[in-house]
Amino acid sequence: MALRWKLLVGLGIALITLGLGADWPPQTDSSLPNTKSFFLFLGGVVGISGLVIGLTRDK
Repeated sequence: MALRWKLLVGLGIALITLGLGADWPPQTDSSLPNTKSFFLFLGGVVGISGLVIGLTRDK
């Protein structure tokens, strides 16, 4: 169980790093979200959920 939250936090950090570090091509369809902001949002949600799981279950 302790491994799950560490993996979620690591995945969240990886997604945020990918969103910040990669040079994404310009957006072609205006109805879709920007790739950079999507990875930042998804990484934040995954990372926060991993922290919440880690804080509530590892006692």
